[in-house]
Amino acid sequence: MRTRSFLLGAAVAIASLTCAAGLAGSAFAQEKEIAVMLPAAGDPYFKMKAFGYIDEGKKLGYTVNIYDAGGYGNLQKQVSQIEDVIQRKVAGIVLVPASSDGTVPVVEKAIAAGIPVVNDGIATKTDKITGFVGEPSYVMTELLAAYAVDKLGGTGDVVLLAGPSGLDLTQFRVDGFKDYIAKFPGMKVVAEKFGSTATAEALTTMQDFLQAQPNVKAIYAFNGPIAIGAVQALRAAGKQPGDVLVLTTDMEEETKRLIEEGWIQATVVSQPVTMARLAVQRAIEAAEGKAIPKESLTQASMITKSTVGNVDLSGQTVPVGAQ
Repeated sequence: MRTRSFLLGAAVAIASLTCAAGLAGSAFAQEKEIAVMLPAAGDPYFKMKAFGYIDEGKKLGYTVNIYDAGGYGNLQKQVSQIEDVIQRKVAGIVLVPASSDGTVPVVEKAIAAGIPVVNDGIATKTDKITGFVGEPSYVMTELLAAYAVDKLGGTGDVVLLAGPSGLDLTQFRVDGFKDYIAKFPGMKVVAEKFGSTATAEALTTMQDFLQAQPNVKAIYAFNGPIAIGAVQALRAAGKQPGDVLVLTTDMEEETKRLIEEGWIQATVVSQPVTMARLAVQRAIEAAEGKAIPKESLTQASMITKSTVGNVDLSGQTVPVGAQ
């Protein structure tokens, strides 16, 4: 597993160095380059996706360069990066926006310049976007809420570690969970906070929640790194696996281990590697003048301790030894 993480990290680093060195600066490279703009490439989720982006581009004869904004709060850096690739006239852009609203002007500028822009996972709020590849976000967290209701018998206090604000994806996930919970009067959301995807921040937030709400029975966490922070807080509070339900989305190696140990009870995965491949495919198709669907969604699967060994994770994982 360490080899896999190293290779993925190396792939992202190489892609970034290629951009910095201007190796994609020739006319040929620009014509055959797809720029992938990520808000937080260091997140385990995006490290998985990096393999899908780069490998799919290689298969289709395109260079894929990955640009990292360095965090969801760094909107202006991401905008500047997009401005740069517009100037270089890349063939297409795959964008995971740091802000659904804040990226509208630069996305519309790219499209006006003849560069297709495909959103991956998070939508930019403009009808001019070339295409969207994503997950059924609302349904995914409805499934998690239904799991919580079933396990708690329709009664219990719930807290939400909601994830980054300003993203349509975040809001869809929060709404799916809360709307389902609202059907059961005995289930109450007693605390909710938006924040970064940093595990350390999630740990601090969850410790605050536990102090104010010691009887919490379930936690919804936006993604794996946030869920890991929640588990660390539960451990520090002397809780045992299963004392509090921890529910999240997607699954990296650490979250998988915590599921197997019983600390995380359920996750819903959305096939991020498949999603990354599809986003690059769509961007290349559009760059070559082909019509693409406005929306392409992957299928979601729920995983628990009892099913983690039986679910098809081919669209979720990176082959060992992948380069």
